[in-house]
Amino acid sequence: MLHIDYKSPADLAEFQGKKAYKIIQENYIEKIVDKNWREYIQLFLTMTKPKSSYKYNFLARWDFSVAPGSGAHQAHFGGLAVHVLQDLEYADALARVYEKRGICIDYDLLYTTIVLHDTMKRFIYKFDDNYVLEKSEDDFIAKAADHHSLVLQEMKRQGCDKKLILSVAAIHGIDDVSLQGIKKFAVVNHYLAIGQTGLKYTADSIRPEHTIAFLSDSDWYWSGQMQRQTESLAGMLVKDDMRMKNYLRVYLGSRFTYEKVGTIIAEKGYQAAAKYFLPQM
Repeated sequence: MLHIDYKSPADLAEFQGKKAYKIIQENYIEKIVDKNWREYIQLFLTMTKPKSSYKYNFLARWDFSVAPGSGAHQAHFGGLAVHVLQDLEYADALARVYEKRGICIDYDLLYTTIVLHDTMKRFIYKFDDNYVLEKSEDDFIAKAADHHSLVLQEMKRQGCDKKLILSVAAIHGIDDVSLQGIKKFAVVNHYLAIGQTGLKYTADSIRPEHTIAFLSDSDWYWSGQMQRQTESLAGMLVKDDMRMKNYLRVYLGSRFTYEKVGTIIAEKGYQAAAKYFLPQM
């Protein structure tokens, strides 16, 4: 039976999360011109306790570079930084398309929105002793509270301006097409309401940066499939030890990313993928 030594979250984040965080800092945050927004970013990336009240319990206080990304995708150590970097890279590509059409892009707004949008996951996600991800929030779309409503609430408490709060609100739900019988922007306005922002999102609120950020953050179904395939590979390699199987899934994601593992499985099949990854472990 395959056995891998258990590593600490910080050690696992050395593979991908800390590298991703360094790129985020150097290639994106340092390019933001607005000094106040850079200060907000630094605050949200490093705060040890939000000012906002939360309807559920805080579970952790992760360093940004170590935090898991999501239950649906990037549920590994360093996953949050990997996810945010991926969104930023997607956004850059989409922004170039917009610019070719003569549309001016506010990169300060775009980058700040993406960097801030999932920062509250640092407090409400953790792995239990069996490496199963725990989340202290409602399912999407939240009835009462989740990481998205919490970041909006915290932005309001910290004095972020309306332009930035509306942009972060729009990243999760500017497209309502999956919901039937509702008014436009219902999801965004729901989050603005439960986030206690006192703001409303209307057709006049829409900016190209909102659309770009939303689209950049919308690959969760595909990346989630890669995560499920990685779990299947881990189950094939470790059949009789559920804790080790769960750890192996997290280990594979933390070391290689689920997207990398899933791509190799798609190209080579499970048996060949196992032969590919085993020598590297």
